[in-house]
Amino acid sequence: MLLIVINLALIPRAVASLEQLQLPSLTDNTTVSMTDFRGKVLLLSFFEPDCPWCYRQMKVFNQTQAQCNEQLQPLSVGIRGTDQKLRPELRRAKVSYPAVRGTPLLLRLVGEIPATPWTLIFDPQGQLLGTWRGYMKFKQVQSLFPEFCPPPESPLG
Repeated sequence: MLLIVINLALIPRAVASLEQLQLPSLTDNTTVSMTDFRGKVLLLSFFEPDCPWCYRQMKVFNQTQAQCNEQLQPLSVGIRGTDQKLRPELRRAKVSYPAVRGTPLLLRLVGEIPATPWTLIFDPQGQLLGTWRGYMKFKQVQSLFPEFCPPPESPLG
């Protein structure tokens, strides 16, 4: 398991600024405020069109949304594509959780995105805990957050 812990000294201003962001929803004509997720562990995951690993990650986050405590919240952020290219990706994955378009301000605040999917993990107070580069399996979500997403009990007891 590879969880990369960010040097928080480098980005406290950026993290504080993220809380003020309003991001355009890719599922309806609303905006999503980052403050809507206060009090939850946020899995903010960047995706782009024609990315098979992003599709797989969205499917895992659907499972997370369905099987884990509501305190664990996925959020997909579309980048490197128009709404017309990003929305079909969400429909194909049947995304059941919030999805937004990355704005220039968000991208400036987080800096270079090394690859997709790339997930930023925030604690309930909005502080960045770390990042996950690449695809995260559901079992990895469970092992990172057992208090919110416990593995099913074995039928053998």
